[in-house]
Amino acid sequence: MNITVIGTGLMGYPMAQRLLKAQYKVSVYNRTVEKTQGLREGGAIVYSTAKEAVEAGEVILLMLTDAQAVKDVLYHDHIHLAGKIVIQMGTIAPQESKDMARAVENNKGYYAECPVLGSRHEAAEGKLILMYGGEKKVFEHYKELLSCFGPQPKYIGQVGQAAALKLAFNQLIAAHASAFSVSLALVLKNEIDITQFMTILRDSALYAPMFDKKLSNWLNGRYENPNFPTKHLLKDVKLVVQACRLVGVDETVVEAIKGMFQNAQREGLAELDYSSVYKVFYQKSEK
Repeated sequence: MNITVIGTGLMGYPMAQRLLKAQYKVSVYNRTVEKTQGLREGGAIVYSTAKEAVEAGEVILLMLTDAQAVKDVLYHDHIHLAGKIVIQMGTIAPQESKDMARAVENNKGYYAECPVLGSRHEAAEGKLILMYGGEKKVFEHYKELLSCFGPQPKYIGQVGQAAALKLAFNQLIAAHASAFSVSLALVLKNEIDITQFMTILRDSALYAPMFDKKLSNWLNGRYENPNFPTKHLLKDVKLVVQACRLVGVDETVVEAIKGMFQNAQREGLAELDYSSVYKVFYQKSEK
């Protein structure tokens, strides 16, 4: 089976490595060609255009930043998708995913969405959580392939439903980061022992593993080499706001969270880990 991976950034690169390790024939394309060099050395075929890479594969895996980047690939005037399956794995809006499905099907191809939960570390270890939206029989056919990235790919439902579920989870990432930032800032500003705070928190129903995962970032003020940059989470929070409005869910809280991440971006934190939003909360009282 020939697999094409479009987008070899933070997530796409380790995922392509997993495919090579599983002995699949892998073709790749990335706008920044330097990000494909290690994959070339590992046996992948590197193409200079997305069109060439797509046409080389039977299965097209898209791990791109946003919907526009996906459209730049799928809506190319002369791209041929007949008999191919396109699996969109990035975080986009449900309606955007549905529109892409129609475009691919009009080009005689098959479309599915399969967003993931996890960072580059989980991607490298094959421990991502995969959420599939599309035809059930197609999911069953490609389940073994998807298992390269995570042990138990989940069938969610039709196209759009897995995309919506991914937004629901990413909203929790932003909400947890924001809520913990407020609490941590209160604790530190009041000169309360951080060890005692964390001990009580871990013993309570309020605890989430993310708090410990990011604690060293918050305490040491080190947000470089991000698993999930602030700018990407802000993009996702904006999608959550849109998705809430579309189905009639009150977006007031999400709008407030969006505002904090916009402030973080204005403070020059866009390229840093999303946990850097803490600086917005902590520094406000110093201005």
